[in-house]
Amino acid sequence: MKEFIGKIIYSILKGQDYRTYVLAIINKRFVDKTQELISEIYEYKQKGDNWFEKLLDDTFKKRGKENKFRLLWFGGLNDKTVKNMTGGTSEKEVCLDLGKKNMKALRLLLEEAERRENNFSIRIIIKKDQNQIELDHVESLFFINIISAMKLTIQGGAWSEVGKQTEKCLLFVIFNLLEIPKEHYILTTDEMKKKGLIGNREIDALVFTKNKEPLTIELKLLGIGNPEIGDEALARKVNLFLIDRLTDMMKKESEKIGVKVIEFRQENSLMEIFNFFKLKNVDCKLPEQLTSKKLESRINEIIMEWGEESEDLKVIKKLRDWTK
Repeated sequence: MKEFIGKIIYSILKGQDYRTYVLAIINKRFVDKTQELISEIYEYKQKGDNWFEKLLDDTFKKRGKENKFRLLWFGGLNDKTVKNMTGGTSEKEVCLDLGKKNMKALRLLLEEAERRENNFSIRIIIKKDQNQIELDHVESLFFINIISAMKLTIQGGAWSEVGKQTEKCLLFVIFNLLEIPKEHYILTTDEMKKKGLIGNREIDALVFTKNKEPLTIELKLLGIGNPEIGDEALARKVNLFLIDRLTDMMKKESEKIGVKVIEFRQENSLMEIFNFFKLKNVDCKLPEQLTSKKLESRINEIIMEWGEESEDLKVIKKLRDWTK
């Protein structure tokens, strides 16, 4: 993930589409995880009959969050599907039971399909060195089901993780590029929000003016197809709302209620952020005009300074200093 964060932030600040890097993360994880699952299937297939049920039972006995995901995948399921089916629970016992039932139902369906004319079938061969195993047509479709369930989990998790890991780091980069003194801003933490130290749980940062007045900032790396996110942010009436893109209607609404919206999908969002802070009497400097190569290099230098845990510790000191 870390090797892509700098590229994602560079793309955002240049007004470019950063989603190709998220897809690269997803594809890498997909390939790595596929190799792991193939290895287990290869091992269990060699154990003879009923190997698939044994694979499910053995995975159930193993501890850890990762093994719970594997149990879901081997049953052709994902966590959200199980919770929807059970009214909110996805305990391992439930996952095992539903996984076995799901695969049994699939087996019956395939056996019925066999009796039809002009029915296609697929057989998967797994090779390792000079050895190989062949999955029959039912096992082959089990395999496809497993890989599909895994891909859905990885895909959903990656988008969420990229947003979580990138957003705070992106703000850190912006504040450093604008040379805002470190004691003049706070990147809010989950712990601060849980303890009620920040009135609005969605606020991502506070930037203080020269008069020590706080400006609230919210950042969302979401596209124009998520209007409800914009509605919620405008309802919170933050001072600055940073987003990939927003509809024209919402931008007009933001002007009416005094929320400054800056879209990253434009030529120079960093300059617009600077102009906003300058207007609000924030101690900042005009962003240096760097070539693309130098900007990417500078972003990577700033990211090297970034450490979420150490920044969280600094927040407590900043809060004490500002509330004296």
